[in-house]
Amino acid sequence: MTTHTFADAATPVIRPWYKEFYVWMVIAGPVSAMLACAVTAVYILQGPDAVVSENYYKEGLALAKEVGQAPPAMQPAKTGRNHSATGGDKNANP
Repeated sequence: MTTHTFADAATPVIRPWYKEFYVWMVIAGPVSAMLACAVTAVYILQGPDAVVSENYYKEGLALAKEVGQAPPAMQPAKTGRNHSATGGDKNANP
């Protein structure tokens, strides 16, 4: 017949370190930062960004001239407004 004492019941069960949740929670932070650095490095090392065109000013002027000659329906950035307060132009053709 086996007898149990209170000392046997109070002895904690010792688990290996890799089965503990908090160990993995502490390790997850630095590992996720290293993963983010690796992803960023791969993105950076794929190649340089595209250079702005040498004729960017002339291209911008040509685009502005093209938008200026477009019909009113095609120039919402130039003539369009947020008419939630004003009600908009009631005579405008859509």
